[in-house]
Amino acid sequence: MVKRRLSMILMTASLILAGTGIVLAETDRETWQPPEQILDAAGVRAGMRIGEAGAGTGFLTFHLAKRVGDEGVVFANDISASGLAAIRGKAERDGVSNIVTVMGEIEDPVFPENDLDMVVMVYVLHCLERPVRFMNNLKGYLKSGAPVVIVERNTHHERAHYPAFMTNRQILETIQESGYELVRTETFLPRDTIYIYQIAR
Repeated sequence: MVKRRLSMILMTASLILAGTGIVLAETDRETWQPPEQILDAAGVRAGMRIGEAGAGTGFLTFHLAKRVGDEGVVFANDISASGLAAIRGKAERDGVSNIVTVMGEIEDPVFPENDLDMVVMVYVLHCLERPVRFMNNLKGYLKSGAPVVIVERNTHHERAHYPAFMTNRQILETIQESGYELVRTETFLPRDTIYIYQIAR
């Protein structure tokens, strides 16, 4: 039941956020979540092996795949079989061969490698039922010093207006509790903050 609930959250974000006035159509979303600028800020480079937690239907996935190139790979994780099927279908149609879809679990992304160069999570943290456990399990897939890039709505103390999201303070407290240290934040996006973390030493 919990898995089904979270899957529905991830796959029907436009309905969940309808009350906030947010439109999640991909063409509109790219105006306030420009993928290439996010990848630049995250430091995504050719040849990287990247885990994308909560890939959904692939909004960021194909931009990641293009950036890492033929020598890199993107492990697109989700708990929605239909979302992963959509990614595989588009990859096949577009001839993209460096995306591997990964069926995850509620508390574990189940990435197939334990030395990823980076993990990216866009609008995922606030959807997790048990974010601390998820983030703790995520550590096992990262190589030493690898960043975890989290993009979330910049709500500050305005959660009442954006009930689907966490406040900035809740994000910071949750990730700190999970045993990560904040490297830096990027605030150039009009609606979101980019948090870049590493496992705490």
